[in-house]
Amino acid sequence: MTVEEIERLAAWCARAGIGEIELAQVGFSLRVRLQSFAAETPPLAAAAIPNAETAFNGVRALGVGVFRVDHPTTGRPVAASGQTVRKGDTVGVLQVGPCLKAVLAPADGVLGAALVEDGAVVGYGTPLYALAAADRAKQ
Repeated sequence: MTVEEIERLAAWCARAGIGEIELAQVGFSLRVRLQSFAAETPPLAAAAIPNAETAFNGVRALGVGVFRVDHPTTGRPVAASGQTVRKGDTVGVLQVGPCLKAVLAPADGVLGAALVEDGAVVGYGTPLYALAAADRAKQ
């Protein structure tokens, strides 16, 4: 996990009123504990807390599971880097046990390279693909 991702996680927790969160996976664990502000310490201005939803414009995981670039039943890529996609197009698969859930493009655009390896465990909000506006990609 990068420092930027940890900062975003802390910002999400602060906005949601979550005081502590712990993440663990093989070879990695992280515990974030947010302390309440003392009365003499002014709270951070809303503008100082990064808005995690606008920090990344692309395709995010909408759940927890194993991200699949290649469809598990066909072995073929679901979508390709550089492909023009429309809002709602399937660009990947999130596998939770035997269940498969389509990862959908949130907007029209040109799909960037996968930001997560095929088979990686992802959590809610994990950036999966960059998505460039179709008009900017042509320039």
